[in-house]
Order: sequence, then structure tokens, then C-alpha cells
Amino acid sequence: MIHLLALLLSACLLAANTPTSEADVVGLSFLSVPVPERRGTMDVTLWYPATAGGTPVLIGDSPLFKGEAAYQGAPAAAGSRPLILLSHGGLKSGPFVGAWMASRLASKGFVVAMMRQPDPQTMTSEESLREIWLRPADLSAALSAIETDGTLPAEIDRNRIGVLGFLVGGTSALSIMGGKLDPERFARSCDAGGAGIDCREFASAGIDLHSIDRQKLTRSHLDPRLKAAVVIDPEFAASFAPESLARMSNPVRLINLGTAQTVWPGLSASGLKDAIPGVRYDLLTGATQYSAFSECKPAGAAILREEGEEPLCDDPEGTNRAAVHDRLAEMVAAAFRADLSR
Repeated sequence: MIHLLALLLSACLLAANTPTSEADVVGLSFLSVPVPERRGTMDVTLWYPATAGGTPVLIGDSPLFKGEAAYQGAPAAAGSRPLILLSHGGLKSGPFVGAWMASRLASKGFVVAMMRQPDPQTMTSEESLREIWLRPADLSAALSAIETDGTLPAEIDRNRIGVLGFLVGGTSALSIMGGKLDPERFARSCDAGGAGIDCREFASAGIDLHSIDRQKLTRSHLDPRLKAAVVIDPEFAASFAPESLARMSNPVRLINLGTAQTVWPGLSASGLKDAIPGVRYDLLTGATQYSAFSECKPAGAAILREEGEEPLCDDPEGTNRAAVHDRLAEMVAAAFRADLSR
């Protein structure tokens, strides 16, 4: 998974020529926010409902993936909007891997702040492990910067703020809602019989999860400004301390892509169903773990086969990834509409 996600670095920003109707306009702006944990800044893309105007751009276009159209600098549509913090990807992920979801949520009336993680090609396996506690801190730091920024293009309702996480981003979402990782459970995820996703890469790099910095791994990331979470295919779900999950008081929705038989054990959220009060768990059938990524171009599958990578562009027979994305985005939007209105 680490090497696979590193391929996503090729995603880029290009001019877009496809027109879009005013009702479907998605605005885009770029923010650079201070992140104390990283001793620097982090880029955040802000997606929002907009009116006609701005510069057409295509986000995340690459040899593998289709990009998402948006209008940089477009005037925001009137009204105060819920804010969703979006963290997508594994321990090493490309800069715009969640653009398809950010765009869809913005078209449904949300403002979405999407985190852009560090360059995966310059990150060692040991450094990538730090992302487990750095990414929840990123989310809080980004929210603090957004709340104090007087130049945002869209008006945000500070009483309706949620977090959406995929993969390790899902781990981050659970952490910021109050979940705390248990060091023993985490360490065993790469022992014999464990469900860890990146164990082979860790082993080849000589990394023993039993020796990870326990203080940083287990610290609290709870941020009371977040009122609801949607968590999709979270990594390390089985590594959370049950008592911390039992104390969660805000709504959490869990979604796995696939069926009970096809979801990878290391991404299964089903074990959290009875651990988090009031949680809702759904399976999106007709999808796979690869459905979390952007829609592939026609040559995408051949490129991956040639590189000896995972079949990221292979979808179940009779399914369409764009249609799966539409269904998942509607599930996420419906969850936030309900949970942020409480």
C-alpha cells in the first residue's frame, strides 16, 4: 500500500476547458497553514459552492487518474456552510487523492478543507509511521488557521464542523473524535496473524512496531470543535483502546467499501460497531478498497500492470467507479446533514 500510494504523487494541477453550469460550480482556493508539529506549513485546498467566475482548473489529473474540475477564485455562493475536514490516504499518499470526494461534497453545499500530506517520495518508512499522530494534529492546526483567516472565500458555520477520513485518514478522524491507540494492540498488528496493511514494507525497512514511540502514539487528539465524523475503510481500527471509543459522545458513521467477505481485514471497521456509542455502520456493496481512489483513465490498468503494482484501476464486473463515487458521496453528505444538524 505504501508503494502504491506513492504513485499518486504524479497528480497535478492543469487548465480545464470543460464548461459547467452555474448550479454545478465548485470553487477552489489554496491555503498555506502553520503546522507546529511539522515545524512548518501545510498546503490545504478549500473546495466550496460557488457562482460563475474564477479560473477553470483540473485537480489531480495524472497518467493514471482523471482530474476534478473546479474554478479557482470563484465567488462563493451565498450562505453559511458546514465545514468538512478531509484526510485521505495511507501512510504515504498523493497530494490530491481525495479531490473527487471534495468536489462532490462542495457541489452538495459543504465547504471542504482537504489536507495535502508531505511528498511520499521523500518520506522514509520510519517517517511515514509518524503520520499516525501527525495527521490528527494537522486537522486541528488546519481548523485553527481556517477559523482565524479573514480572507476565506466562503462563509463557514462554526457550529457545524465535521471530519471525513479514508484509510489512515480514517484513523485520524477517529483520533480527533477522542479515540486513543493502544500500543500493545498496535504493535501486534504486524505480528503473525495480524491485519496490518504495510507490514511487509515495515519489515523490509527493519521497523519493529513494538519499539514505536508510545507516548506520541497514545496521546489524545480530541478536538471538541469537531461535531461529527464519517470514517471510511480505516487502518488500525482494531488498535484503538476500547475505553476511549466508549467515551466518544459525538456521532460517528463507519463505512466499508465492499462486502463482509471482500473487505480487507486491515481496513475493516465492523469491529467498532459495538465499541462506539450510537455508531452507524454501512457496507457499500459493488465497491472495493480501490474505489476510494480517483476514477482511472483507460490506460491506468495497463500502467499499473507494467509497473508491477496493485490493480488499483480494477473494478468489479458490471460496476462503474464514477457511479460508486456518486453513491458514496451521497451517503457521506446525508450523514453529515443529519449529524451536524443535531
